[in-house]
Amino acid sequence: MKKTFFTFLVASLLVFNGAFAQDSEESQGLKGAWWALGQLEFNDNDVNDVSTFTVLPVVGTFISPTITLGLGAGYTTTISGDSDAVSALIIMPLVRNYWSLNEKFYIFGQADVPLIFGDGYTGYGFNLSPGIDYFVSSKVTIEATFGQFGYNAVKPENGDTLGSTSLGVNLMEINFGIKLIL
Repeated sequence: MKKTFFTFLVASLLVFNGAFAQDSEESQGLKGAWWALGQLEFNDNDVNDVSTFTVLPVVGTFISPTITLGLGAGYTTTISGDSDAVSALIIMPLVRNYWSLNEKFYIFGQADVPLIFGDGYTGYGFNLSPGIDYFVSSKVTIEATFGQFGYNAVKPENGDTLGSTSLGVNLMEINFGIKLIL
């Protein structure tokens, strides 16, 4: 399964990069620039009596005018009913490829591989997400992702792996964020 994910990741990157190849004499744009964004989320669902908290800062750098590599490292915890909290460390490497629509507006494709390490379980996945990015200034962008194509699984120490596949674009649930260019 891990070989399949790696093969899929490499093939996706080649398709993303080859399908929209840039002229080698093009401007160097943001090459070398660092960026930061992240996730801070709290959910309290009274219907199924589950509370979750996640913090996942992400930093990255542009390795070319259109490709960026990033790494997220964070923490999540879930409390279900009267049970003890279940916590985990999250490590999420990612790669993005950007395509310019004009000077300020870009679309991107993101591939990420979340790895989760909890007490008594581990998790892994591979996801592709489409998104848009609008440069408010040279240092601040507003971005949105609106879908996910991927597979994520959890493997308890004593038990079978449980996985889920997600395929779709949902324009009813768009995730907005602010990215800082450093």
